[in-house]
Amino acid sequence: MVSNILSVFNPPPSRDLTEEETKDCLPCQLMSSAFALGFGSYLLSGRAFRYNEKDKAKGITLEEFNRYNPAWWRNSLRTVGGALVLLGVVRGTEGWLWNSDKYTKEKNSR
Repeated sequence: MVSNILSVFNPPPSRDLTEEETKDCLPCQLMSSAFALGFGSYLLSGRAFRYNEKDKAKGITLEEFNRYNPAWWRNSLRTVGGALVLLGVVRGTEGWLWNSDKYTKEKNSR
């Protein structure tokens, strides 16, 4: 088996990708919507910055914890989480609600 380490330092010339290579696939759509929904829900729930037993064991008081995680930071993370949940919903429903004519044209052309 030949190593491909040389292709890292000396890459092949660039080329235009075909329509088949750039087509949106169902596994890509499912994975991106699952990630956006999961991570967005995690951030939106507030679990990313909840005071817990690990913080108590480290000797961090609630006042110190709130100083490390100010309200503007918690609110901005929740906003990003909400945006990710919205993105996950849009991405998950894209194939059968928004761009259904695009996907049916591809199936009929084959």
